[in-house]
Amino acid sequence: MVLDRDEEDIRASLRRLADQRMVHLDEHGEPTAFNPDETVGRLLDQRLRRLHTEQQEALSFGYSLIRQSTAWRSLRPLEGDDENVCARAEELTARARHEVLAMQPDWHLAPQAILAARRASMPCLRRGVTVKVLIHKRALEDETTSTALTEMIRHGAQVRFLGGGFERVLIADRETALVQAERGNSPSASLVEQGALVGTLLSFFDRCWSGALDASALLLPEADSAALDETHLKVLETMTRADKDEVAARELGMSVRTYRGRVAELLKHLRAATRFQAALRAKEKGLI
Repeated sequence: MVLDRDEEDIRASLRRLADQRMVHLDEHGEPTAFNPDETVGRLLDQRLRRLHTEQQEALSFGYSLIRQSTAWRSLRPLEGDDENVCARAEELTARARHEVLAMQPDWHLAPQAILAARRASMPCLRRGVTVKVLIHKRALEDETTSTALTEMIRHGAQVRFLGGGFERVLIADRETALVQAERGNSPSASLVEQGALVGTLLSFFDRCWSGALDASALLLPEADSAALDETHLKVLETMTRADKDEVAARELGMSVRTYRGRVAELLKHLRAATRFQAALRAKEKGLI
C-alpha cells in the first residue's frame, strides 16, 4: 500500500505511536506492533483517567462558583432552617413544566428526604417533565437510597453517579436555580434567578452530567442482560481489537452486514456515538 505522505511524516507518526506504546521501534526505526488486546486496554485506561481528571476539574470549578454565588448580594438568600430550603426545593420542582436538574451530594438519604424527593418528582414524571439527578456514587453503598433511586429510574427519571465533592443544586426549567453551600460554619441557600448565572450553573451541570456514570446500568442490571445476548458480547469483545469489519466478521463466522448491524445495536444500547466511546462505556460497566 502506498501512503500519500513523505517519509518524515511517517516516521513522526511512528514515534507518536511508540510514545503511546502501540508499536515498538527497533534501533533502525522499524516498527513492531504490540499485542492489540493490551494496547486497547491501556488506551481505554488512559482515557478513563483523563475523563476522571476532567471531571474533578469541573467539580473544582463548580464548587468555587457555587460558594461564590451564595455570597453575592444580588442573590436572594433563603431564611430559615434546612426544612424551609427543602420545602422551597419541592415547590420549584412541583412548578416545573419541562425539566428538573438536581445535584445531590448526600449519598445516605434520610427517610424524610426520600419521601420529599418522591413527593416532588413522581408528579413531574407523570406529567412528562424530564428529571435528571446527579448523586454521589457512594449512594450504591446505601440500600435504602439505592432502592429509592431504582424506583425513580423505573418511573422515568435519569440518574447518574458522580464522585468527588460538590454542592446541592436544583435547577427548574433552566430559569431558576436553588443552590446550597457551606458559608462559614453553616449551610447557606440562595435562589438564583439571573440569566447569566443560571446559564453558568447549567453549563456546570451539563459538564458533570456528561462525565458521570449511568446509574441504571448498576441499579437495573437485568435491563443490560435482557438487551445484550451472548452474540452481542462477542461482537463487543471483537470490536475492541479488530482493525477491520471484514476480519471481525470472519472471526465470528457472520457476514459483514450482520456484524455491522450488531455493532449498531451495541452503539444504541451503550448510548455511544462512536465505537471508541462504546468501548469506554462497556469497560465502565464491566462488559469487557
